[in-house]
Amino acid sequence: MSVPRQEFESRMARARAEMARAGMDGLVVTDPVGFYYFTGEKASPGRPAAFVLPAAGEPALVNWSGPDMFARLYRRPGNPSVADRRIYPEVPFDREPATDWGLRDILAERGLHAARLGIELGNEPRLGLGLADLDRLRGELPGIRWVDASPVIWACRMIKSEWEIEQLRQACAIGSRAWGQCLESLDEGVTQRAVQQRIMALYAELGADLDSGPPVALGATGPGGAFRRGDILYLDGGCSVNGYKMDITRRAVFGAPSARQQGEHDGMWEILFQVMEKIRPGVTTASVFEYSQSLLARTGWTNYSDHPAKRIGHGIGLVNEPPYINAFDTHVFQEGMSITPEPKIETHEGLLNAEEHVIVRAQGCEIISGSLDWRLHTISL
Repeated sequence: MSVPRQEFESRMARARAEMARAGMDGLVVTDPVGFYYFTGEKASPGRPAAFVLPAAGEPALVNWSGPDMFARLYRRPGNPSVADRRIYPEVPFDREPATDWGLRDILAERGLHAARLGIELGNEPRLGLGLADLDRLRGELPGIRWVDASPVIWACRMIKSEWEIEQLRQACAIGSRAWGQCLESLDEGVTQRAVQQRIMALYAELGADLDSGPPVALGATGPGGAFRRGDILYLDGGCSVNGYKMDITRRAVFGAPSARQQGEHDGMWEILFQVMEKIRPGVTTASVFEYSQSLLARTGWTNYSDHPAKRIGHGIGLVNEPPYINAFDTHVFQEGMSITPEPKIETHEGLLNAEEHVIVRAQGCEIISGSLDWRLHTISL
């Protein structure tokens, strides 16, 4: 399924509104994830790509020749999101130590040679150009004032459209179904790797993105990573649909659980649900972190978040992203955010982070985690 054209138009309109608030004349996006977000095209590793959005006028993109070649030879529809496409043949296409991939002409043609432009200069998202290439561009267009584009990019990406939310919902539906079918097939002696292989096969069968990575699968104490009686299988992560990622945790014990195992599991999900009650528009991420810390302090369990930077949740879309639920994050929850709250403790079996995938709505959290129940599953032996 391709991204609808109106989705790109909405993203560009929002970016322009954020650029106006930030006093930017244009935006240059080189991070591969940001490039995909604004164009619908995936950048190829080692081949720079860029999206240029002026405050007014037509956008443009820079990419290598492969996508257009495959579209032409295999009669696939072209990308409708950006008409002005500057295509370079391959890497490297000259012997210069620093390369102009086509950005100089795009910026000059749009009268941006003396503008205030945003590009990825912060911690995240990351610059997708080599520093030598950026230095060359700065030298050839010395009148440009470069500023960090991150505030504009995250203002767009943190708030999900209903189309994006539907992709996340489908990913959760497919992933939770795959996990459930896998759990039904397990027996003592299965290895962590075999669990991942079964789930990956189910992802493909059920319609997830083929490049969905395997979930985290841990907890085996037997030789060769095999599960035995009393072990708890820990699953974390999930598949993706159109690049949008599921992220939940589920746990299953081989044989009947002990009273401690059952109590820790149920207790942590109860804490998670209390934390989720606090997540609503206008509430700060830091205050939710502190509330979670206060709940865990009453339990006597070993809290993973023994430092204020150790977060108990994060935003998620195409990647793990802001906001981050820790003591230092300065964001406020907003309607349309996709969040995975996950308070964490350390147990005898390993990490226990109760985690659900939620959408922030006007009245609180909408859980979209899928059909697989949160309760501690039992693998009958």
